Amino acid sequence: MTDELIRKAKEAGAAAEKSRLEMLAASDRRAEAVFSLWAEGMPIRKIAEVIGVSPSVSQRLLEKARESRPRLSRREERVSYELHRAVAEKLAEDPQPVLRKARTNLQRMSLRVRDAYAQDWVTEWNVLVNGGDINRIVEGMLRADERGIDLRQMTPFAGVLSQEERLVAIHKAAHAS
Repeated sequence: MTDELIRKAKEAGAAAEKSRLEMLAASDRRAEAVFSLWAEGMPIRKIAEVIGVSPSVSQRLLEKARESRPRLSRREERVSYELHRAVAEKLAEDPQPVLRKARTNLQRMSLRVRDAYAQDWVTEWNVLVNGGDINRIVEGMLRADERGIDLRQMTPFAGVLSQEERLVAIHKAAHAS
């Protein structure tokens, strides 16, 4: 009987942890959506109205999204970071088309690269993309350090985002700091 109760307690604990993580991820997605709406010019009060929350909740969601970004001093670094955040969202939703595009781009990039630094970045992207671990890919593409900034400059994800998705990311970059 004790073993059965221990098993049930462990299963319930695992289910609760899974639910907690899903809830946190949903909250992050909601905050990102609020940031996108705000960056596109929608006022906080209107955002609150359309998503069915108070303006103070909308404001907190916006602040949560903005505070989750690293402090990048140069505009082009912020734009590149936001573009890669958008790619990371697509990777989470449906990884196969994104990975296919990245692999195609990496093959093309490998043929053209002559500089040793650039070759290192292409090699690192190859390891990440072909490793198949989505979390490692996202972690690599969103690094806040110099290596992350460099990797984003030599990205294999060109062509993954639609023009509309690119514009939203660019607007978010302008409002991120």
